[in-house]
Amino acid sequence: MSATTPLRLNASARVQSLTRPDGHGLPQTDAAQTVPAIRTPERPNRLRVVRRWLLSVLVLSAIWGVLTGWRADSLIFGIPAVLLGAAIPFLFPKPPHWRLSLRGALVFALWFAVQSVRGAVDVALRAFAPDMGLRPCFRACPLTLPPGAPRVMFVNTITLLPGTLSAEIMGDTLIVHMLDARADLDLALADLEARIRAFFALPQNPEHST
Repeated sequence: MSATTPLRLNASARVQSLTRPDGHGLPQTDAAQTVPAIRTPERPNRLRVVRRWLLSVLVLSAIWGVLTGWRADSLIFGIPAVLLGAAIPFLFPKPPHWRLSLRGALVFALWFAVQSVRGAVDVALRAFAPDMGLRPCFRACPLTLPPGAPRVMFVNTITLLPGTLSAEIMGDTLIVHMLDARADLDLALADLEARIRAFFALPQNPEHST
């Protein structure tokens, strides 16, 4: 018996790979589907980062040159300062992805004006009432809004609601001071959160939408 050449071994292995267990060959279309498509790897956005960094260097260099009168001796401090200033923005984490909604902003502005008047009237009525109707207490409320502008706006707006004040933040929990413990704080905060989510075009909390 003659030895099988490597060429024939490769050919037989190729035939076996295209043969079904019942002995029938696969159609040509099925065989073509088994061949993985060769794709070029996606390049990272390094080019965009480099462009942003170079643009920052150019802008900061122009500002430094105007402030120093384009003096050559100022380059000793100017070059490190410009390079460091252009690199600082890349050291911070990326900001959260949210956008402002025009409709949500208009609705929130109208609601905010009404609540401001309500808060002022509530304080005035309590000041002239004999017992002032005060039952002060503290309530712990979880913060479900994303960190950043939405959460800051939520905490600051609570202070303007009638009878409430943002006292302290501990992690993802907000401590609210209330003038009257009988007020429905959960309903008020759920309404405020829904309006802020609409303001920043964020998805509504399913717990509050039901």
